[in-house]
Amino acid sequence: MIDEVTRTLVEVLETRSGLDPGWVEVSSLEGDATLTANKLHLCLYAIDEHPHLRNARMVTTPDGYERAPLGVRLSYVVTYNGTEHLEEQTRLARVVQVFHTVPILGPELLRPALVPLVEKLTVRLYSPSPDERTGLWTAYERGLRLSLYYQVDVVLLSLLEREGHGVVREHRLHYSSEGRP
Repeated sequence: MIDEVTRTLVEVLETRSGLDPGWVEVSSLEGDATLTANKLHLCLYAIDEHPHLRNARMVTTPDGYERAPLGVRLSYVVTYNGTEHLEEQTRLARVVQVFHTVPILGPELLRPALVPLVEKLTVRLYSPSPDERTGLWTAYERGLRLSLYYQVDVVLLSLLEREGHGVVREHRLHYSSEGRP
């Protein structure tokens, strides 16, 4: 499902940018991966549990209670691999325009496989500290590049197993007045 989120971001950039199709590519920052020239590269570099959904309440189902779906935050770096610095700036500016214009991707912009799973995706420009940026590029054994950083909230990942583990049949609290005057 995470791959569907990435594909959705590519489709939104390509359809909303006004630029020729095919200018966006999903890439890896791994040191041995080649970044195609004259392409915008969308690279997923981290998947974290969404901090505001960490302690979500259990969900009531016909079979009892089960853990709530997992909310995650996906972190992307977006960079353009070109030889002309002004072209890089122009392409990155177009990305900012697209996601500033449409920061919330509702069902009409989601890929069909995502529609039954998530209500929306929120795309947020993120500004890592200089140390975080340097650490990211160093970890992938690449030189620091002019880039944008985005976080995408909330992808809800449901449970794989609905019976047995992960399902609570009954939820009770008992109070006692023992030991009280």
